[in-house]
Amino acid sequence: MPDIPASSSLVSTSASSVAAIPIVQKTHSLTTSTFTKINLLGGPFNVKLCHNTNPTDSYKSVDIVAEESLHQLISINIEQNAALTIRVTENINTSNKTNITIFIVFKQLNELYIDGMINVQCDNRIETNRLLVNHRGTGSMKLKLNVNALEADLYSIGHVKLCGQVYGEAIIKSLGVGDVDGRNLLTKTIQVISSGIGNLYVMAIDEINITLSGIGTVYYAGPIKRQVKTGLGNIIAVPPVSFYDDE
Repeated sequence: MPDIPASSSLVSTSASSVAAIPIVQKTHSLTTSTFTKINLLGGPFNVKLCHNTNPTDSYKSVDIVAEESLHQLISINIEQNAALTIRVTENINTSNKTNITIFIVFKQLNELYIDGMINVQCDNRIETNRLLVNHRGTGSMKLKLNVNALEADLYSIGHVKLCGQVYGEAIIKSLGVGDVDGRNLLTKTIQVISSGIGNLYVMAIDEINITLSGIGTVYYAGPIKRQVKTGLGNIIAVPPVSFYDDE
């Protein structure tokens, strides 16, 4: 499907040494489109996810807030596999301190793929049966979850924070560089595979399985069933009370 047409409005202006640069918000309506996967590619940009959980409202959209000249560098497409793909089509010189923020309103999200210089956060919890997360980019990611199952493959460079609840099994594979903070993510069972550089913090009610071959430390709260350590890192139990922080 070709790029989604947009309506635009002037948000503000940013100062420069020559003249004020207008910041424009363009809204791409996706209400008539169907997607359950989001691909975020390129960068740099910031993303805010919002789950529209109103059963009587089918509204979905992508809002892009950026300088007018940058909008033409960003493509928005609905792929045949029900994937919303947002891509920066040209490299943006980060030394110019470019600021692009993309707001995504969705009805259903089963898979999130990130590859680029992208910061991602949630305005509310992602509610779905099973969520797959594949993060291969640089930048921070903070997800709020309310799911039955989670599988997260983290090849990323940057801080990852997971909040909310997984009612069944969570599988977290940490293969990149940076900490993975799951102190605010309550899971029933969790499987951790860590071969990267960075610390992990996880919590489960019924069962924890850890395989560590990296050089970071896995901190866990809950009943450990299996732990295998072949790397230089450590596996350390901590009291559950230390994990109950605000999101």
